[in-house]
Amino acid sequence: MPEISAFLAANFQLFPSSFPSIYLDALHLDALHQGEMDSSTDRPVRKRRRPAYSCSSCRRRKVRCDRMKPCGQCSAQGIASCSYEERGSKAQPRSNRRPVQNESPRGTERSSTLCSTQQGTIRGMVSKTRVYGQGHWMNVVSLAEELASLQPVGEYYEAIFDGQNETIAECKRLARVIKAQRPSRKTVPLEEIHRFFPSRAVMDALVETYFSTFESCYPILHRQTFMGEYEKCLAHSDAAEGEFLLQLLLIMTIAGPMHSDPAVCTEIAGNSRVWINLTQDWLSGPLEKDRLTLAGLQLHFLLLLARQVVQVGADLVWISAGSLIRMAMQMGLHQDPQLLGGEMDAVQAAVRRRLWYTILEMNVQAALDSGMSPMISVEDYTVAINENNECDRETGFISLQPVLAKSLPLRLKTVRVINSLHEEPSYDQVLSLGNELSAACREASLAIETAASNAVSFASTFCNHLLRRFVLCLHFFYAIKARVNPLYSHSRTVCLDAALDLVSLLHDARYSRILITGGGMFRDIITRGVLAIFLELGGEDTDKGASQYTRERQRSMHGYLLRDARTVLQYARERMNHGETNVKTYVFLSMLMARAEAGTGSVDEAVKSALHASLQTCLDMLERAANTIPTLDWIDFDLDFDMDSLHPIAL
Repeated sequence: MPEISAFLAANFQLFPSSFPSIYLDALHLDALHQGEMDSSTDRPVRKRRRPAYSCSSCRRRKVRCDRMKPCGQCSAQGIASCSYEERGSKAQPRSNRRPVQNESPRGTERSSTLCSTQQGTIRGMVSKTRVYGQGHWMNVVSLAEELASLQPVGEYYEAIFDGQNETIAECKRLARVIKAQRPSRKTVPLEEIHRFFPSRAVMDALVETYFSTFESCYPILHRQTFMGEYEKCLAHSDAAEGEFLLQLLLIMTIAGPMHSDPAVCTEIAGNSRVWINLTQDWLSGPLEKDRLTLAGLQLHFLLLLARQVVQVGADLVWISAGSLIRMAMQMGLHQDPQLLGGEMDAVQAAVRRRLWYTILEMNVQAALDSGMSPMISVEDYTVAINENNECDRETGFISLQPVLAKSLPLRLKTVRVINSLHEEPSYDQVLSLGNELSAACREASLAIETAASNAVSFASTFCNHLLRRFVLCLHFFYAIKARVNPLYSHSRTVCLDAALDLVSLLHDARYSRILITGGGMFRDIITRGVLAIFLELGGEDTDKGASQYTRERQRSMHGYLLRDARTVLQYARERMNHGETNVKTYVFLSMLMARAEAGTGSVDEAVKSALHASLQTCLDMLERAANTIPTLDWIDFDLDFDMDSLHPIAL
């Protein structure tokens, strides 16, 4: 063993950058063994280290640093300050592992221990007034932007969006015009709510659509109770309670994009922002005891879901979800009904359990989107998981909440690992969590296969989305590293498979409509998944040492990836046609598509042509949108109206 270690150490000094990690582990173990043998002599292990030139952030991202304060790379990422290691200072060993002789930074990256970041820095990004962990999509782009396969897309993209371009300036102006014409935060009196209602047939279809889709994974309402209130509301509108009327408006908002009649979709879309603002006004009023009810919690959750479906502050849902969790805990929903004492009927107990796990599900999804911690752990609640009851089977509807709830502890842990601002996960930890997530996905697939339901298609698609997006976010960091280090090739494969799974969500007719209109997690395909596909399409320079069989297999797969990439590009265009005002996504994807289709031809010319053509396309779509937004004259009413009149006590 000493002779082998001496040979490895000698070669490591000559070629440190290309030294396989398995040999580093051998050196590490031998150093530990030798240290134990020589402990009686107290001889310190000698450590050679070249002084670092770049700042800590640039070293971590493997980019060139100009040593300014802050440097150019950090300024571009919105990092306010840089930290440099003083030359000649003695390097301190990591607290969770012993120093290894002649250890290189690459060897540290491959360590199977949990690596803490340098003191004073975080694993994340600071942008404007917010901090984003690794789960946020902005970090995904940041990790990949320096790869050669994205050039010259990145150069042209930054040049035109950072400079003064008339077309971009006009697109921004039109976006401001479109947003200015959207309804502001105004309120309407109770009698005005009934004016929003469409025909009875349309309302029945929207209510039925909601219960057969989102309730499969987000069960919050008791169907029989709600339908009884619904019939009473339509028969005696004056007797309806304000909370129920607001719930009904939000249910129509959520189900609106899935209606089969385009005219109904347009009508609901035109009203939905007013309905959301109306509900928000009621909930944001002075918090009184009468707001802390199950109906109030259900209304709050429906509001967050509606905001995601129609893109009203969808990126900030994590903040509101935290408030919702605290309201639920204040009402004791985090404790199982059997532990609360007193008598509680079975229906109310089931509603409380389902509502709690639905709120937790929304919170963990929003935390992943925001790049933040879920701020709750399994030790904070004792609620049992509801199983599907006879009523569910009789009505033919499927509930996948039990499957999702069982994996919640795992996904809470995964989000903390992904979005940790102070620790970088080891690859062993990523592999372990990834295997557990894959097992949860298989369990969900089995539950779907054994269920007989009218809504199994939407339920299956929605459940797969809620689970598989965690796999993509978990592996993406190491999938980027796999471009230069084949030791992480498993993450590259898993990441691509997860990205293709996300693209397949577009095949569900109903769910694809939510993906077109929605924000937050419903933008996963264009904020996370598509980048993994384009990296594979542009990665021909990373497999030069591959065998001929591997090359042929990659060429055959290239066509399938191009097909999915074109599908995503068309999807991004549909989002622009349905209210999206951010032109950068469509322009960037168009340039990546041109880069992938150019092959060995003139890449620069193809990318520049796609840049200008996509900008003109965005300009045309925004002009049409700005000229066709209806005037909402029905919201001109007395602004002195008191929102408390919506409460049943005031009726």
